[in-house]
Parts: sequence; structure tokens; C-alpha cells
Amino acid sequence: MRRPAPLAFTLLALAVSCGDNGGSPSSDAASAPLVFGGSRPTNLQVPAGFDASKQYPLVVILHGYGATGSLQEAFFGAGALVSSGQAFVIAPDGLVDGSGNQYWNADPACCDFDHANPDDVGFIGGLIDDVSAAWPIDPGAVTLLGHSNGGFMAYKMACARADVVTNIEVLAGAAASDPTTCTPSRAVEVLHMHGTIDNEVPYDVAVPSVEQWATHDACGSAMTAGSDLDLDTTLPGAETTTATIDGCPTGITVELWSITGASHIPTLAADFSTTMLDYSAAHRRP
Repeated sequence: MRRPAPLAFTLLALAVSCGDNGGSPSSDAASAPLVFGGSRPTNLQVPAGFDASKQYPLVVILHGYGATGSLQEAFFGAGALVSSGQAFVIAPDGLVDGSGNQYWNADPACCDFDHANPDDVGFIGGLIDDVSAAWPIDPGAVTLLGHSNGGFMAYKMACARADVVTNIEVLAGAAASDPTTCTPSRAVEVLHMHGTIDNEVPYDVAVPSVEQWATHDACGSAMTAGSDLDLDTTLPGAETTTATIDGCPTGITVELWSITGASHIPTLAADFSTTMLDYSAAHRRP
């Protein structure tokens, strides 16, 4: 795959109307940490009205090449999950490459172009482990929501940390270019979304990605069509077709949502993050 165009300016233009996404912890959580990641500090956003007696989903936002965690979070509208009190959200930043772009070391195809080989699995996995130890995270509801390079990274995390990653929701990414390098310790729910006219990460990686995970998750090979959805506000009607892999074990789903006519960066509906959280809740790991 060619080096993708940096996403920062495009995402910034799409996200300028978004306000402060942060949540404020109640006095019950006054002593719990809000910054994780050691030498790569990352702020945890606590759901509004936090109740220490409850468990909450954790949503990890993984940005595209050349973007940032905060821009990607604004693009997805994930701050709404915090302000509505529904979930913890954390949006880490990748390291900066020789071209000045933030990236994740996700796959030989994308996007460690300098071959620096940082341990991003260790970094992101450490964030999940540490946040889960410090706050009441529902262990059955840890979702990685990634775009482009972040989608590649979500797939890599599902391969390497299936012990804690329960769901991945990928927009315009791809599964491991070498499936033999992916040996998940258990099944992971996979939702793959892709624009059919994506010129950065072509749509033709979408079906092989879900087929690869159908194999990892011990599913069948056939797909069953589902209901059409409206994910892109600039395209008429319900432009997104959905399909589910047949024959998965009970409680496991692998799906492909094809956004017909959408490019690498769709114009997502305002309730996109809520749609993603609702999907995760409906596919919670028991």
C-alpha cells in the first residue's frame, strides 16, 4: 500500500464544530489517575456523572496516519459518549515519523515507513491494562475504534491482546497483511466499515479482512446480508449495506459494512459514536 495522505487537516475541517469532549470525575474518583502512558502521557476522559458503583465501557480511539487522537475523537464525535455519561474514552497519539506525521506501527503495509519499530502494542495494551486497574471498566466492553492507520492498529491489537480487547470497529483499515502473524488468544468481535471508492486504503481489502477474522474466530465463510444503514450524511438514502459472516460461535459476530460511494474519509452522521457504542453493547463479551 502506498503511503497514505496525512489526515490531520481534513479531519480538522470536519471536526471544527466539536466542543470540549472532556468529562469531570466526581469526588468519589478524586484520587484515581487521569493521565496514563508514562513517557507518552495520555488523558483519560471520565463519563459525566461518574458512579463508582457501576462498570463502564472503555472506548479507545486510534487515529489515522498524520492525524492526532483529539482530531480523530472529534471526527468520530466520541466526546458525546463522555458528556452523556455512557463510557470512558481515551484517544492516544502515535509517535512522529521523519515526515512529521503521527503514526502507529501496525503492519508492514501501514505505517512505520521509517522502520523505527516502536512497541505500539505494548503502549496501547498498557493503557488498557492501567485504566482497567484504576477505574471500573467493564471487562466485556473494551472497544477499539480506529480509522485508516488506526484501523490497521485495531486489527493488530485484536491479534496481540485479545485477552482484553473485546471489540474492534474499523473504518478504512485492513487486517494483517500476513495472516500467519495473527494468533489471537480468543475470539474478538469485528465490525469493518469501508467506503467503496476509497483511494487511500482501497475497498478491495475489506472482504479479505473480514474473511481473515472469520477464520481467526472459527466462523464459516458465507455472508448473509442485513439491513441498509445511513452512515454518510452527504450520500442519499441508506447508502451502507451490511453483511454478517455465517457460522460464528455463539456470541461472536464478524460484519462488513460497505459505504457505497464513500471515500477514505466519509462525512459521518452526528450520532455515529452512539451507533458504535450501541453496536458494541449488543455484542458485549460475556
